[in-house]
Order: sequence, then structure tokens, then C-alpha cells
Amino acid sequence: MVPFLSAAWVAALDEALRTADIVAESEPTLIIRQVVDHPGGETTTFRVRIGADGAEALPGDGGEATVTYRQSQAVARGIATGDLDAHVEFLMGRVVVTGDTKALVAHRHSLERMHAALRALRDVTEF
Repeated sequence: MVPFLSAAWVAALDEALRTADIVAESEPTLIIRQVVDHPGGETTTFRVRIGADGAEALPGDGGEATVTYRQSQAVARGIATGDLDAHVEFLMGRVVVTGDTKALVAHRHSLERMHAALRALRDVTEF
């Protein structure tokens, strides 16, 4: 088991993405930055990159992103476990999205494949 949002979890996320058949369906490469605010002021940041050569997870901020999602640790955990719906959390203002959101539509099939590929990650995640 890997603790949710830990360095080991980001490495497991990376492995799941690299072994899945996920490629960008349009240009440019899609980079999604996830920013998770923890109680006490800590922040976890990682990026998911989906390009013509596949998908990967990268720890840290690392610069520019196409889109950034920001949410609390509780919301991130709820979405990851399936207890919360990401769309509802966005509409309620608990997930803040900035950047080129039209790029998400252009990459929707890649994002659907990514979502399916990450189901197995739940089984090895300690929430």
C-alpha cells in the first residue's frame, strides 16, 4: 500500500500511466498540474503529462501547465476514492480550475482512458 499523495504514490501513478495505452489525441501536449492543499498549510503538487509519446506523472510543480486543478486534501481524497464526483466538486467551487480548459475537451478521450487506467491504483492506495 502507498499513502495517498506521497512520493511513492506519485511514482505508482507514473507507472500506471506509462504502462497504459494513453496518447494525446491532439497537439499540443496536455499538462495537468494538481495542487492539493493539506491541513496545516502543506501543499502537494504533481503533474500529469499526456503527449504523442504516452502519459506520465511528474512530481513537483515543474513550471508551466495547460490546466491547473486546486483542491483540499479532503476533496482530492474523496474524488480519488470515488466518494465525491469531480464535476460536482468543481460546480460547488471546491475544485478550482485555471488555464486552458478547452484543451481538456480536445483531449477528452485520452482523459477517459487515463481515468480507466487509474482504477487499479485505488487498490494499492492507503487513503
